[in-house]
Amino acid sequence: MLSSDVVNGFASPVGPVVVRESPGIKQFGRILRLPTPTGYDFGDINSYAILPESGSDQLVLIDTGVGRDKCWQGLVDGLAQFGYGIEDIDLLLLTHGHVDHFGQGARIKQVSGCEVWGHEAIAASVTRYLPSEEQIIHEKAFFKTLGLNDEMYDRAYNYREHVKKVFKPCPLDHHLQDSDMIPIEGFALQAIHTPGHCPEELVFWQAETRQMFSGDHLLTDITPVCLLHIPKPLEQERNHALTEYYQSTDKVYPYEIDAVYPAHGDVIHDHRALIDGYKLSTERRLLKISKILQKHGSLTPLGVGQQLFPKAWENMLYAVVSEVMGHLDMLADAGFAEISERQGVLYYVSTGEPGPGEVFEALGDVLAV
Repeated sequence: MLSSDVVNGFASPVGPVVVRESPGIKQFGRILRLPTPTGYDFGDINSYAILPESGSDQLVLIDTGVGRDKCWQGLVDGLAQFGYGIEDIDLLLLTHGHVDHFGQGARIKQVSGCEVWGHEAIAASVTRYLPSEEQIIHEKAFFKTLGLNDEMYDRAYNYREHVKKVFKPCPLDHHLQDSDMIPIEGFALQAIHTPGHCPEELVFWQAETRQMFSGDHLLTDITPVCLLHIPKPLEQERNHALTEYYQSTDKVYPYEIDAVYPAHGDVIHDHRALIDGYKLSTERRLLKISKILQKHGSLTPLGVGQQLFPKAWENMLYAVVSEVMGHLDMLADAGFAEISERQGVLYYVSTGEPGPGEVFEALGDVLAV
């Protein structure tokens, strides 16, 4: 079931939306988990501090929280319990550029003078939250191809006025690429590019201690919606976000990981079981969408969303369309759906009902990229 949070895009596989309890501040060796409130249904955001090794003063923070005073104070109070302040931060690492991960970026940099590192594609998320007029015109044209009119577009993005108040990003000092090493004294991290939830998602891997900071790539009890990529120009090939996501999960699946520290929820100790569960949930949704297409014949992506989420689609259009398009992409790429265009609008029809594992098997070569 989709969460009512459309700012970041999460889906809950476990039932009705609830405000989740924070797992709390906790120390794991040199790692501090610092949860702060977001004000959204998915609960707190976990920032993580990496404490300096003995004889060093290098304090590293991973992700910032939302740009609200309550969130700022939560970060201040959490660090103070261990004898540190915002001004002590030397390096800010970003898993991605969503409002709960980068919202306090400018304020932290101003107070601490720290460097800010993240993936170069982080600009895509920043401009999605804070678009130009030209981008809005472009987005409206794109969403018309999926069956949405201008009024629906305005509803899909009505959160942007709110975001302006709580999202204060800043320029990056360094662009991280896949496999880059991050020189933290006694605790070097490797950046692993894991697009899917968004184009710039990074996880950070500490090889010696077999620990990973997963951002929103792997989460305890909510699954990330793979947010829809809008090509520019429109004729450009569109990234298939859900397929990208499973390329990324296959990338981290072989790692021998003792602990995964997610941005939301408690520590994950079996990332492979979690990924297997994600795939099972995706297969169920693929089958459900296939049955919808078989029943109704030719449908636009919006039409599929209206059938799949009859109660949620009106108030959660961006998340719904992102979720639908990710699954339609997989069905079409695996040969279980065909696409046609009529008067500039895309329509999908079923070419067959996928059996267990058939879509992932058909996409095997693609997922192996």
